[in-house]
Amino acid sequence: MMAPDENALRADVAKATFRLGAAEKRWRLLKVEWPYVFIAITAKDSREYLLRFNCAGFPVTPPTAGPWDVGRNAVLAQDLWPRSSGGRLGAVFNPGWKGGIALYLPCDRETIVGHEAWTTQMPSKIWRPSSGLVQYLEIVHELLNCSDYTPPARAAT
Repeated sequence: MMAPDENALRADVAKATFRLGAAEKRWRLLKVEWPYVFIAITAKDSREYLLRFNCAGFPVTPPTAGPWDVGRNAVLAQDLWPRSSGGRLGAVFNPGWKGGIALYLPCDRETIVGHEAWTTQMPSKIWRPSSGLVQYLEIVHELLNCSDYTPPARAAT
């Protein structure tokens, strides 16, 4: 029997908004190994960055996600992370933040802790259970497709 949070997540990725992003090749669901969900997000240079989401407690509890190397089953090597040309992307994709398991985003469960002021400073970026995982994916996709995005220091092998 499936846990309520896993059942809610599976219903969320079956929604039209998630499937539309997948059809537009903005992201693709690789697999679910509860409570982890592996989703690749496409950057403007067509590279895919795999994020491992921890969705325990979904959707009441926000997810947390970080770049993941599925082959090594570990956080993605730092020189494979997307880089910034000096803007916001570098703060969000920060390998030093939480050991690489969380992105520095207001909708991330690990990151919102200690940043309560963000609820008034960036209300549109705070986790909304009714928006589901697409909210998180859209923010990351936007960052990977903005002018600040720079490819990683090393190409994946």
